[in-house]
Amino acid sequence: MARFAEVAVEAARALDRGHYTYRVPAGVEVVPGHRVLVPFGRRTVWGYVVGVTDEDPGIELKEIDRVDREPLLLPQQLELARDMADHYWVPLLECIRAMLPPRIRGGRSSGAGPSSRQRIHSRLLAQAAGPGGPPENPRLLTPAQREAMAVIRANPEVLLHGVTGSGKTEVYLAAAEAARVDGRQSLVLVPEIALTPQLVDRFARRFGGRLAVLHSQLTELERAQQWWRARRGEVDLVIGSRSAVFAPLPRLGLVCVDEEGSSSYKQDRTPRYDASWVARRLAVLSGARLVFGSATPSVATYHETETGGLALASLPRRVIGSEPEIELVDMREEAAAGSRGAVSDRLREVVDQALAEERQAILFLNRRGMATFVLCRDCGKAVQCPNCSVALVQHAELNGLACHYCGYAQALPGHCPYCGSRQIRAFGVGTQRLESLARKLWPSARILRLDRDTAGGEEGYLEIYEAFAAGRADILVGTQLVARGFDLPGVSAVGVVDADLPLHFPDYRAAENTFALVTQVAGRAGRAGSPARVVVQTSNPDHYALRRAVAHDYLAFYREELPSREIFGFPPFAELAVLSYSDEDPERAAQAARDGAEWLAAGIVREALSGIKLLGPSPAFIHKLRGSYRWQLTLKGHNLSHAAHLAPRGRGWSYDVDPVM
Repeated sequence: MARFAEVAVEAARALDRGHYTYRVPAGVEVVPGHRVLVPFGRRTVWGYVVGVTDEDPGIELKEIDRVDREPLLLPQQLELARDMADHYWVPLLECIRAMLPPRIRGGRSSGAGPSSRQRIHSRLLAQAAGPGGPPENPRLLTPAQREAMAVIRANPEVLLHGVTGSGKTEVYLAAAEAARVDGRQSLVLVPEIALTPQLVDRFARRFGGRLAVLHSQLTELERAQQWWRARRGEVDLVIGSRSAVFAPLPRLGLVCVDEEGSSSYKQDRTPRYDASWVARRLAVLSGARLVFGSATPSVATYHETETGGLALASLPRRVIGSEPEIELVDMREEAAAGSRGAVSDRLREVVDQALAEERQAILFLNRRGMATFVLCRDCGKAVQCPNCSVALVQHAELNGLACHYCGYAQALPGHCPYCGSRQIRAFGVGTQRLESLARKLWPSARILRLDRDTAGGEEGYLEIYEAFAAGRADILVGTQLVARGFDLPGVSAVGVVDADLPLHFPDYRAAENTFALVTQVAGRAGRAGSPARVVVQTSNPDHYALRRAVAHDYLAFYREELPSREIFGFPPFAELAVLSYSDEDPERAAQAARDGAEWLAAGIVREALSGIKLLGPSPAFIHKLRGSYRWQLTLKGHNLSHAAHLAPRGRGWSYDVDPVM
């Protein structure tokens, strides 16, 4: 009997068609998930089988040329790709592509076997191979950890809410060990690549060499090799950042998402998926247990523990010692007293004391560069990127200015490009300038900086982290890369240099993000049980997000934040989707957005989609980006997927469901 395969074709990405039908050669076994070579026009190209049928379409069909020996995608992965396509309003092929490393997707030498050219592996993969010798025995859990494990065993989906230093990682280890005893595999996700080395070290000591690592800083060959180890069932556990959620684990029994709620889990390119959402669907499709872990879970996730969507396991106290004391410094009072520097007198005292006691300090500022902007004092204009509607940032290593969005760089101008005045100055503080200031304030201290400019890849993260963890530096200056997950027992002082940065960002989660960042970076202090102090500098000391962070009171923050979400119709009380249009011509971009809004509004009325509100069009927060002008429409309400087929299509349009502003 003739068989036919529905194939999502790589070469047809730009075409508005989900798949093409091909005849399966006689005697060839083809199942959904297989990669195949098919004729397409005058070429032979790669595609992925998404369905197989015996029903003859009654038209002349081309035949599949070649089929891989084994399917690339597991059945649950293909079903996951379908769910992603529906939820995020993107073609199925885009979701399949996201699941495969580039080297495998491209059909080149795929990394399925050893490479004769490969001489070295990254240090992280060497670390994942384990220390040699027998694995470590599991540690005894605390009573609170044992209670958390009981909740995990009894429920398919759990939020593990534990304060910083409460031993959430040890619970992940215990849950993964239980899965291994049951013959199942585990997946552990972290929000930042920088956190991977520390977690890999912990798990490698327990699991030996049966551990794979997947993240974007590995070489293409390494990613392919790690992917194949997972696909063939050669590992018990995979650790990685966002894209590791697509690891092909055939016996998946546990999914842990560490620091749930981090915006780093959101992909900023099509498909714009949230790895937390994908992990949850993956767990359901695989029959695996799901554990969301965080000291600062998102408001929407915690709300599910009250509505029955998630079970709650709590770790209310640190394993060693207690949480550090946090104090607010009102920078308005500092300015009134004549102190206009980035470091307050109180923060300097706290760092001085830590250094005198031969302890370590962290200075946190979530802004890179030397200065936030370069401003003309005569005309008041900042030097802008010609491709993006944002100010250029001063960088010492460039001896000039750079755009953090498109990479444009130029020399620091000697005069204002708008009015010609020479009264041009750099304003604001970034991590580079903070590092320079720290070297002046503490000239004998050994200082490191960790941000995307200094890390430069996985090895950079690892070297900086190892140096600070080993006590080879006294002060660490950094962005949000230092805020989450690091276990640094030598730290007794933390300074949040500007807590107002996330507070005033145009995002409905601004208060949530502020509470999370302050709580998380404060959590790096006092982890060895010694007294620790955190200084938070702000011009808004009465804001509830900061007051609750000082009190280490997540639940009180949650109770204050929830009513405004309900009043203004934000998650968890509504869904959001942002539809963006971009064009190099500003008038064409604006007109296309207006036309799209009219089309969408008419469709919503025509189909009587109640409970969905259309907002806009309006200029995007960054109106000009990489040379294109951007406008956006926002849908707010319930069951937004019912409006997906009404969304304007064509070149220039993109969709972001569950956006992170």
